[in-house]
This record gives sequence, structure tokens and C-alpha cells, in this order.
Amino acid sequence: MDEARHASGPVTRDKLIEAAGEIFAEKGLHGALIRDITRRAGANIASVNYHFHDKFELYALVLRQAHEGIVAAMNQPPSADTPEGRVRQLLSAMLTSTLDPTRPKWHTMLLGRELFQPTPALDLLHDLMQRPSQRLREAVREIRPDLSEEQTMLAVCGLVAQCLFYVHHRHLAQRMFPTLPEPAIETLVAHVVEFSLSALRGLSAGRARVRRERSKDAHAERRPPGPATRRPRS
Repeated sequence: MDEARHASGPVTRDKLIEAAGEIFAEKGLHGALIRDITRRAGANIASVNYHFHDKFELYALVLRQAHEGIVAAMNQPPSADTPEGRVRQLLSAMLTSTLDPTRPKWHTMLLGRELFQPTPALDLLHDLMQRPSQRLREAVREIRPDLSEEQTMLAVCGLVAQCLFYVHHRHLAQRMFPTLPEPAIETLVAHVVEFSLSALRGLSAGRARVRRERSKDAHAERRPPGPATRRPRS
């Protein structure tokens, strides 16, 4: 029987995806070896080519699978009537789904590795990330229509950055405050949401523009006088 055909079937494919997720999370795209993945999956090397064509295609699929659960949670139809409520739902969905204790650990490890050592596969997730980020942006714009586009972008990035810190860098908080117990997920979600909304309401519109104008003025003052402003020699 043909080796690749013998390796076909959903069971082998699912085992390869699970094994690949664990190996990629541990070693990254470039450090992972196909033989390590197939050995852990109990499959043969030909099965990777049969199901996924090559290692990069397998990596992209595994990365997408790790991201899909978070996106699905954030893409649930909003039930809140206010933009503040929609921000609350989006951030809660992001944190709750990512910190879900039943979620495979390699999902979070792989996403963290990809965020800090991005590969070309990250660009393939654009269609997944676009809708949640757009919904978050629209809610922020409703709350603060007076903000510039730049400030809105920075505000949205700040909201997401808090979530990423508590997902990928909770070990820092534990070292900064070793005597305090780790907060429950519900407590963490409530804090991030309330902190974010308070900061968003208190953000000064136009501050970024004022800083840029002051920077330009200071730069102009430091600039040496041009030929037209120099005194003629006596």
C-alpha cells in the first residue's frame, strides 16, 4: 500500500496538527523539524506532504487554528447597547477565551512566539484580525469622536496591549508582587475593562497634535539662521 495513502485520514491529520502545534510552540517555525512532528504524532514523514504540502503550510494552518478561538469569541454578535458595553464585551471575550484553562497551552505559547518573533505566516491572519480590530476601533470612535485618527489608533493598541501583557507576561507581575496571589480571570477581566474605559474617557484630545507642534517650534528655534538672516560683514 502507498505510504502516503496509508497515512491519509482525519485522525492522522488531527494528530499532525496537535503535534505540530506543540513542537512549533516549543521550537518555532525554523527550529522545528518535520521528523520531530511526525514522531510525536505517530505518523510518517510522507503524511505531512500528503496533508499539508510543506512545513510552512502546516505552520500557517496551526497558527490560524490557535487564533481562531479568540476571534470567534470576539466576533459574537454584540448584545450591549452602548459603545462602552461593546468595548467591555470585546476585551472580555479576548481575555476570557485566551486564558481559558481548557485551551491547549500550545495555543498561547505559539501566538506569543509569533508576536515576538513574527514570520510571514502572521500576514496570513489579516482576514481573521481585521473584523475584531475594526469593531474595537468603531466602539472607541463612538466613545471619543473628538480624538484624531492617530489617537484612536493608539488607544485601540493600548487596549489590546493590556490584554497581551496579562496573557503573555503574567510571570512579570508575579515577580513584581510575589506576596500577592494571582487574580482570578474574572477579577482580571473586570480590572482591564474598567481601567481601559476610565483611561479612554480621560484621554485629552489634541494632546498629540500639540506635542508635535511644540516639537516643530523647538526644532525651528534650534535651526541655524539661513543666508538671508545673517548680518552683513562690516
